[in-house]
Amino acid sequence: MLSPDFAQITAHIQKLALAYDEAVKHTKHAPAPTFLIDGPSGSGKTTLATEIEKHWNSAVKLQVVHMDDLYPGWEGLADGTATAHKMLTERAEGKDAHWQRYDWNAGAFQEWHSVDSLEPLLIEGCGSMFAGSEKLSQVRIWLDAETELRRERALSRAGENFADHWTQWDAQFENFVSVHNPRTLATLEVFASE
Repeated sequence: MLSPDFAQITAHIQKLALAYDEAVKHTKHAPAPTFLIDGPSGSGKTTLATEIEKHWNSAVKLQVVHMDDLYPGWEGLADGTATAHKMLTERAEGKDAHWQRYDWNAGAFQEWHSVDSLEPLLIEGCGSMFAGSEKLSQVRIWLDAETELRRERALSRAGENFADHWTQWDAQFENFVSVHNPRTLATLEVFASE
């Protein structure tokens, strides 16, 4: 369960996105609103992003990028963050951004994808709310949960070998948090209680 509830999260997104749209509506090549969801592994970021996308009520498509597709393997959190930073910087300049999907099974980058600067974008995953992202996005949600609940969720993911990498990944994320302090950048904090 999420607290505050999903209706409150949706209202928060709409309020900040509409305020941004109003502020830039006469600016040529201004990017559409950008939303970020960050928090430790197993806190429910992908689930929340899926819910937002499912309930997206707009004629304009919501583009969603998962940080899991940007990391080049289990040691790749910093590289994924650098890719997200590059994408958001290009977007802020009114340019379409491009990124290459990492295939965890093949252990290599695969096809390229584009992000249209004139359509709303949501990026979810560990490392998406880096220092400076507050200048490149309108909505930033910090999602968290109790450690044991997060660990249980992460280790139960089908098709992933997270059990062997939990400590390694958590150490990278703790380093990211100590450098970027993402929670302080959030426009909304959500705590998953179950």
